[in-house]
Amino acid sequence: MKQLSPDESAGIPFSDAERESRQHLAMAYRMIQRSGLDDLTYNHLSVRVPDRPDHFLIKRDDQLFEQVTASSLLSSGFHATDPASPEGRVSPGGLVIHGGILDARPDVNAVFHTHSPANMAVSAQKCGLLPLCQHAFIFHDCIAYHDFHGFEFEPQMRQLLVRDLGDADVMMLRNHGVLVTGRTVAEAFFRHHYLEMACRAQVAALSIGGVDGLVWPDEAVRAHAAGQMAARGIVDADGRDWTALTQLARDVCPDYAA
Repeated sequence: MKQLSPDESAGIPFSDAERESRQHLAMAYRMIQRSGLDDLTYNHLSVRVPDRPDHFLIKRDDQLFEQVTASSLLSSGFHATDPASPEGRVSPGGLVIHGGILDARPDVNAVFHTHSPANMAVSAQKCGLLPLCQHAFIFHDCIAYHDFHGFEFEPQMRQLLVRDLGDADVMMLRNHGVLVTGRTVAEAFFRHHYLEMACRAQVAALSIGGVDGLVWPDEAVRAHAAGQMAARGIVDADGRDWTALTQLARDVCPDYAA
């Protein structure tokens, strides 16, 4: 049986644009979980509602990533005091991190926040993300950093997150994890994927023998590679990766779209 969201159960039908966003976000939750990057009911992915830009979609506080479906996603306002925010069902962290970034950055439509072993490890390294592989070059000179000030449960922490993110697309949350943004769910998904691969590569490389034995590409090469990727776009032009992921989701977890 299809699980109705609060909107649908109240008799408010989804627009076609919102339904598509719901399906994309639910699929992202499932694919992140399939990659082993979820953390019980914690962490969240969110997207702005296309035709209600002061609302965003996010999973329920009590759901695992693998339990998310398009219709189970909650529609929320940006603030805990907003009547549109389902009290007790959107986590404080969801409102602080996701509501805060989407409220402050109208150019951002999707926000991913995870803490995998690899991205937590890199977030705790003074050096930050190192230019060790082509995945890391994508983020050349464009990562923001945010010092740990405690768990993001308190509304005033929004200001620090927004200030430190600035106009960047990606931020390492020191001693915590990562925050990745995008104009679409697909863009945030692939940006998050490349960042996770770069973090894993860094942890592996440093575990072998430290920095002394590493090869460091010239600054000009790093900048050139970053420019190549910027010109190409995070989402491949023909959509092949997103199309392949969609087909995989339909094969292994078709209920995501319900």
